[in-house]
Amino acid sequence: MADAFLPYGRHWIEDDDIAAVAEVLRGDWLTQGPKVAEFEEAVAAKVGARHAVAFNSGTSALHGAILAAGIGTGAGGRSDDECASPAVSFLATANCALHAGAKPVFADVDALSVHSSPAHFEAVLTERTRAVMPVHFAGHAVDMPGIAELVRRRAPGAVIIEDACHAPGALHADGSPVGSLRYGDMVMFSFHPVKHAAAGEGGVITCDRDDLAAGLRLYRSHGMVKDPALLERPAEGPWYYEMHELGYNFRMPDMNAALGLSQWRKLDRFVARRRELAAYYHGAFADAEARGLLRRPPTGADPGREADPTAHRNSWHIYILHIDFARVGKPRTQVVAELRARGVGTQVHYFPVPLQPYYRRLLGDQAGLLPGAERHYAEALTIPLFPLMTDADAARVAAAVHEVLGA
Repeated sequence: MADAFLPYGRHWIEDDDIAAVAEVLRGDWLTQGPKVAEFEEAVAAKVGARHAVAFNSGTSALHGAILAAGIGTGAGGRSDDECASPAVSFLATANCALHAGAKPVFADVDALSVHSSPAHFEAVLTERTRAVMPVHFAGHAVDMPGIAELVRRRAPGAVIIEDACHAPGALHADGSPVGSLRYGDMVMFSFHPVKHAAAGEGGVITCDRDDLAAGLRLYRSHGMVKDPALLERPAEGPWYYEMHELGYNFRMPDMNAALGLSQWRKLDRFVARRRELAAYYHGAFADAEARGLLRRPPTGADPGREADPTAHRNSWHIYILHIDFARVGKPRTQVVAELRARGVGTQVHYFPVPLQPYYRRLLGDQAGLLPGAERHYAEALTIPLFPLMTDADAARVAAAVHEVLGA
């Protein structure tokens, strides 16, 4: 992509991906066909889960997970059911609690890793906590052993729903893949175009429990059942179905599943390239960090093997520089504009959710109560990282950042 404008992230669609979608378009099923089940089986097999349930977006997948767990008024729970999630994430992580009629509560994050630690979550757990929702931010696995132990001890009735939309291909510290259910009850992957594998839009929940899988499938399809063993009127006929819960149309079309499946099969290649690019950036910005202009993100590398990209447990959805804009002598808006003029796109992930106008009206002003989240937002700048980038692209990004920051 030499000399082209470099966005912070983008998809990589190849001819076999196009052929996979075209095959569905020429077939008998555009939706509710066999390709969704094939996609689900591939995701489950890759991460070692018993079940994978596909949805039309990661947002609806999280909503379905909350409902399947019986949380909130939309699932027969209570309006004071609480769901704890990090203060820094995409809006959907917290919004799914509200959609289900439950209450979101926010844990602060570490200003560099942007992870909510067990201590951060412990500060917000109450007797009403029904779900804890850690986020594997930027592709780096959060401390799931510590969080799982905390939940067992402090909120034993709560489910753990891992938001892994940034982290397919990432590994926990013990080497197990994110999504394998070693620590959580459900794990969500996103298939948005800027994520590791694209389905256009889409989300998948992995789980090992049969009851949760059944609930996920129920709520994604209008709350309908057709299994004769579950029907109140099983003798009606083959056309008959019953609505047992208030569900939604969260189904993934076969066209999206075909693209997601084709892309998912390339996950290892895509993640390997992301690791190579991140390793280059990490070396390129070492001097700027030593000079105090910025901080580099945690690599997730095994101890003592920091320079070896194959040692990384991080699957690198994004690469965030934490910049001391005061020391640089330029506000972030100017840095963004100057990088854009050099053909380098950037983004900021994310403005803290509880500081959004809607949540301020709902929960009151929490400014000053989340120091890690606020420091992260004040410093963060995401630079381009996606598998289609060449080595020359990465060098161009690094050179532009150095020039703009005076590094």
